[in-house]
Amino acid sequence: MKRTLLYILVWLAIPLGASAQSLGDWLPSALAGNPTAQYNASKCYAYGWGTEANAQRAAHFLRLAAEQSLPRAITELADHYSPTAPLLAQYWADEGSESRANYYESYENGCYYGEVHNYLRDGYGTYAWDSGTIYSGEWFEGERYGIGFTLYEGLAHYGNYSDGPEGHGATIVCDSLTHLAGAPGSRVYVGNFANGTPQGQGTLYGADGTLLYNGPFDKGLPTATYPTTANYTPYRWTYEALPGGDSYEGESHNGIREGFGIYRWADGSVWFGYWEGGLREGEGLYINANGAMMAGIWSEGELMQ
Repeated sequence: MKRTLLYILVWLAIPLGASAQSLGDWLPSALAGNPTAQYNASKCYAYGWGTEANAQRAAHFLRLAAEQSLPRAITELADHYSPTAPLLAQYWADEGSESRANYYESYENGCYYGEVHNYLRDGYGTYAWDSGTIYSGEWFEGERYGIGFTLYEGLAHYGNYSDGPEGHGATIVCDSLTHLAGAPGSRVYVGNFANGTPQGQGTLYGADGTLLYNGPFDKGLPTATYPTTANYTPYRWTYEALPGGDSYEGESHNGIREGFGIYRWADGSVWFGYWEGGLREGEGLYINANGAMMAGIWSEGELMQ
């Protein structure tokens, strides 16, 4: 609660210097490496003071200031990442821990926190691009490879990766004003991917959870009649608020969890993967509230591998 209050106060209490001046007053010193100037340049880009607002550049300069241990930049960056990138949030919240130098890498277009091998991203980790895209999950030899999820441009994609989305997975539209390509009213796609787009058999659900389409896709677009004319009323995309603050969001058949689904615990931990007969079945990825990850194979609700 104290951290949340501090975060709100920090954002409201914009430095008088930044609000009274414009980007041109801070940019030369920011580019020269001054952390206070970098923080103020971030605010100028965030609010359009003396320049056009640019969220990507705002994130870039805020990260540069945090990397130089400017306390207010560290606090804001930790809270900024908290909802979407728990590994990076934990990294900044634990400023000064011995693991920082071993597991954090900064790049010109973003930053990575996680496991490395032979100087490459390898294992579990989170990469946050300054553009706002975030990936959390498995890596192999520097590339996204295995189970993970990506948040980008109002979309959330969960599934398997071979650098880009491949195999079976799901895409959820986070912006209520948009829909998936070629399918007005659609909010969720569950099915096969190739080259990062829906390909082969897949299912679309609408904002109210009804099944809109079940059939073939080619290059991201449904190729049969849309919306489908078949009766799929037993199949839905559901949301369940559970006792104790837990929740389930995902596919169901006759009210039983079946297909792809996301289980969220009240403490912030999350599991996403596949279900059968109301139990976890097949591949899944668990992310603890503190950022720790574990991918595995489940059978009848139990972790097998």
